[in-house]
Amino acid sequence: MILVLAKVLISPLLLATSMFAVQKWGGLIGGLLLGLPLISGPVSVLLFAQYGSNFAVHAAYGTLLGFVAAGMFCTSYAVVSPKRPWWQSLIVAYATFFAVAGLLSLIHVALGWMLALIPVVLVSLAFSIDTPGSEQATPTPRKRILALRMVLASLMVLLVTTSARQLGAEVAGFLAPLPVLAAIMAASSHRHSGSDAVHRLLRGAVLGSWGGVAFFSVVILLTGSVDPAVTYAVAAVAAIAAGAFAVGLQSAVSAHHLTFRRLAGSPT
Repeated sequence: MILVLAKVLISPLLLATSMFAVQKWGGLIGGLLLGLPLISGPVSVLLFAQYGSNFAVHAAYGTLLGFVAAGMFCTSYAVVSPKRPWWQSLIVAYATFFAVAGLLSLIHVALGWMLALIPVVLVSLAFSIDTPGSEQATPTPRKRILALRMVLASLMVLLVTTSARQLGAEVAGFLAPLPVLAAIMAASSHRHSGSDAVHRLLRGAVLGSWGGVAFFSVVILLTGSVDPAVTYAVAAVAAIAAGAFAVGLQSAVSAHHLTFRRLAGSPT
């Protein structure tokens, strides 16, 4: 019963928190929050509790590669969104996600190579998404619309976790970072604020995925060696640290870019 309640409540709480973050701090911070393992992390805990440590470790390998597919989702949505409506952008983005996930599922990459390559791929994808210099205010969604999004997010997480045994550990891991909440937030921002707002949100989501990479790397390295509570506590700290580093990186790059634009625009 506790596991079912956890599955049902995790996604709505994250979605509500993300919406609040977007309203208070803007699309980039809201996106960074979406990119953190606030869904895939608890899903890993649930898989561990239901199916054991070996299943959780194999799922974690899949999840690490799944972050690359999720990054491709964000990038493809950002590419399509200036010229297409939100629903067409979603179709293209999800097609890209599943195509990339399918290709990555066919290869096996050692953990060391994954840790070396995945952050580079993610930061490259993040900074391939152009963001505007100024940000428009995001309208607050109506309670009924927000409730509908929360229900949809809960159903998706419940579906993935309850079908994990049938899907297999690695496939379940690939689906853990399935961009359900990112899709909901992107479509909402696209409809109400235009593609510029979407770009800021999606860049933040890709950068925030560094926290997910840190989280699941710790899970793989420590599971079976220390107590599960210690494993996931260390993983959570690592995720927060990596997410904070991503925020600092974004701030530094944005400041450098702004300075460069000012210098380029100044008379000689």
